[in-house]
Amino acid sequence: MSTNPKDLNPKQNSEATIAKSRKVVDRSLRALMQEMEHENTLIQESPTARLQKVLKIFRGTKPLFAVLSSLPLLPTTWRASIVMLTQALDALAVAAPAVTGAFKAGKDL
Repeated sequence: MSTNPKDLNPKQNSEATIAKSRKVVDRSLRALMQEMEHENTLIQESPTARLQKVLKIFRGTKPLFAVLSSLPLLPTTWRASIVMLTQALDALAVAAPAVTGAFKAGKDL
């Protein structure tokens, strides 16, 4: 069997992509899970803390999104939506310091 991606069908190509990326994705997800174990879930979170938590989860799952968005087994529209979500969260991550620095609870009241 050929290992050239052009010679593989979508299922085989997807399996090859997953196998090639598995270590990186698993390492990133394990690190995220370890980080999240130390989160205090008993206290009420501010909107800023929630945003930071979402971005932390995004950073840990970004390698998984990258793999999913490249799998030929998934329909093109699904892959495109994963890419759009990743781009939107990347943009949010860039803007987060300005958003969290400017946020003041109740300042608009």
